[in-house]
Amino acid sequence: MDSFQRINLKRRLIAMYAVIILPLMIISVFLMYELNVFCRSYDAIVRNVTKANRYSLEFKNEFDSVMYQMVARSVTKDEVQAVAGMANPDDLITDAELAFKSLRDTTNSGQAKDKIVSIEKLLSTLRKRMDDINDSIDSEGSYDENLERLDTDIRILTGLIQERISEYIYYESESMELTRQQMDEQRLRVMNMIILALILALGASIGFYMFISRSITAPVADLELKLLQAQINPHFLYNTLDNIIWLAEDGRKEEVEDIASSLSRFFRTTLSGGRDFIKIKEELNHIEAYLHIQRQRYRDILSYDISVPEELSKYLIIKMTLQPVVENALYHGIKNKRGGGRISIIGREEGDYVFLTVKDEGMGMDEKTLENLKSIISGEIKPSADNTGFGMSNVAERMRLNYGNRCGINIRSEYGSGTEVEIFIPKRIENG
Repeated sequence: MDSFQRINLKRRLIAMYAVIILPLMIISVFLMYELNVFCRSYDAIVRNVTKANRYSLEFKNEFDSVMYQMVARSVTKDEVQAVAGMANPDDLITDAELAFKSLRDTTNSGQAKDKIVSIEKLLSTLRKRMDDINDSIDSEGSYDENLERLDTDIRILTGLIQERISEYIYYESESMELTRQQMDEQRLRVMNMIILALILALGASIGFYMFISRSITAPVADLELKLLQAQINPHFLYNTLDNIIWLAEDGRKEEVEDIASSLSRFFRTTLSGGRDFIKIKEELNHIEAYLHIQRQRYRDILSYDISVPEELSKYLIIKMTLQPVVENALYHGIKNKRGGGRISIIGREEGDYVFLTVKDEGMGMDEKTLENLKSIISGEIKPSADNTGFGMSNVAERMRLNYGNRCGINIRSEYGSGTEVEIFIPKRIENG
């Protein structure tokens, strides 16, 4: 009898374990399959954003530079490598076309795919305009005409390509967030199924339930961390996502939501619905989002404050005017100084002008470096693609094109003490 009871108990235990384990095994296999699908989708988006982001930062600068060298030195695309040591512009376009064809094949978002199609058309047009300039150089055409083509055709097209790439990154980032939300919803559904299976498994002890639960959730957490640790280059987007990973690993959900929200605000302002001019309030929100993200990474060396009167918020400014200045302050000022420092953004109005000042307590510049930067900003000399003044030069050029002589950039710097960049623009209001 005792033997029968023991056997019966063993069988009952086996049955109980089977009731608990088999459903959990089925659920686990299903969960692993679903997570694998989401991981592949997420990883594909990350790779797409990484590739597109590289072209967003490098293509315009590199192509504009090589075309300028062709025009300035009157050399054809086949001669520019030997004369100026720069890549053949045909090869740059071909590489970009292959890259974006690959992105089109792996992009699922309809809106992002539309941007790829637009980029491919712009690249085709860019090749034709480049060939026009090349043929003109080859036939000893007018230097002034070629220079005008460079400004009105090439730089405008590369600017449009850069804008479309930013829009593509934005829509792919939205797909990334949607994939993450779907993964969270699926994980929630699976966890509910696990709880239901445990409830149906009558007689199971709490300790055994916790053991089974941990055996299921631990692999899920591990997969999730690996998913979040996908790397993006170049530095800003890579560092931002890397910060999200670190915060997620530490279980700081509120901070993850905070930095993800800042990244979303950053890209939203970058696009600005296709507008070239935005309100100063929107530009400051963009800068605040950027600095807030960077503060998460450089909290030991970076602090910042934004002190701009509310009454200045209504005035318009060319979007992305302050971001290159603030980025210079961080990467060439604060990071190069032992112990770091503060970045301050100050606003004031004087007569018909708005003054916005970016001040950092970074390393500053010696007189030679400062004078060189001033010459670049004034347009007296052209920066090379890897020059630290390239971003500032672009800001100055965009301001001159839109404001004429009614704007300016003043720079003061002292080596070891910091740099102060003052931008002044005429007062403009929307529909005014």
